Amino acid sequence: MKIKRLLQLAIAAGLALVVASCGGGSSVDTLNVAYFSGWPLPPQIGQADGSFAEAVGVDEINWVALPDGGSMADAMIAGDIDISYSIGLTPFAVKATNGAPITMVGIAVSYADADNCFVQGDLGYSRDNPGALDGATILTPIGNITHYKLLNTLEFLGVDQSSVEILPHESGDATAAAFAAGDIQVGCAFGGPLVTMADAGGVPLLTGEETSNEVGIKTYDVTAVRDDFADENPDVVTAFLAANEEFNQKWRTDPETNNPIIATAAGMDDVGNFLAGETWFAFPTIDEQLGDAWLGESVAEVMKEQLTFFQEQGEIDSVADDYSQFIDTSFLEDAG
Repeated sequence: MKIKRLLQLAIAAGLALVVASCGGGSSVDTLNVAYFSGWPLPPQIGQADGSFAEAVGVDEINWVALPDGGSMADAMIAGDIDISYSIGLTPFAVKATNGAPITMVGIAVSYADADNCFVQGDLGYSRDNPGALDGATILTPIGNITHYKLLNTLEFLGVDQSSVEILPHESGDATAAAFAAGDIQVGCAFGGPLVTMADAGGVPLLTGEETSNEVGIKTYDVTAVRDDFADENPDVVTAFLAANEEFNQKWRTDPETNNPIIATAAGMDDVGNFLAGETWFAFPTIDEQLGDAWLGESVAEVMKEQLTFFQEQGEIDSVADDYSQFIDTSFLEDAG
C-alpha cells in the first residue's frame, strides 16, 4: 500500500472520530466540483435535486461549469475546485507533468464519437481524397485530446501540416458558429458543437470507430482530485466515486426517464446521441477501470505517448518518465 494512502487512512480515522462526536455526516459541507456544460453525464440526474450530494454524503455540491480541461486543472491548482469530473486526459497529463498538485482517481467517460473534427461538405473531402484539405483553415483547441487526434489523423491521412492552417480556438460554440457561417473549412471540438457542424452539412474527418481502431486513439475523460483535498478527505473522494458508479447504473437502468433530467442539468434541449440512439458515451465500471485496459496499465502508457508526441511537435517542453505516479487507484478500490 502506498505511503500516501496510509497517511490518508490515518487522517480518515481521525476525521471519523470527529464525525462520531458530532453525530455523523461528512466533514465537508460544500464540495466544489468542476464539469462541462453541454456534456451530459449520469451524475447530473442528481445535480438539481441534490440527490448526488446526498449519495456522496455532503450537504451541498457546488457544480462549477468550466470550458476546458486546462481551466479545470487551473481551478484545482488555485484551490477553487476539489474534484474535476470529466477532465480531459491530455490537459490533466500536461498540468501534472508541470508539477500541478492533482491526481487521477478514475475514468469518467469514454467517447470516441463525441470529440471530432468536421469538414465542410462542399469540399469533396473523404478519407480517400485527403487532398481536398489543401489550404484549409482549421480551428481547434490546443493541448488537449482534440488537438492530439487532429494532428495524428492528419498524419494518418497523409496530409502535411504545412498544407493547412491550424488556428487555436478554445470555444467549441464559436468554432461551430464559424463553421456554419462558412468562415472555416474544418472545425474541431467536443460535445454539442459537433451537432451544429453536422447539421451545417459537415462530414467527420474520420469516424470514432476509425479513429479508435485504425489510428489507435481511445478518447476518454478522467476524474481528478486536488491532492490536499484528497489527503484531508479521502472518505469524500471514495464516496464520490461510489456515487458516480451508482448514478451510471441508475442511468443504464432507465435512460428514457433520466435523459431529460440530465439534459436540463447540462443546459441542453435533449441528450442527442450522447446518451440516446447510437450513443456516443460509455461508462466503464469500477472493475473495468481498475483493469489493465484502463488505470491498471493503459492510461499511464497513453499519457506518456501523447505527451511525447506533443514534445516532438514542439508544443511542450518535458515528459515524465512514468505517468503511473499521477494515478491513485486506492479510492476506486475502496469504492468498489
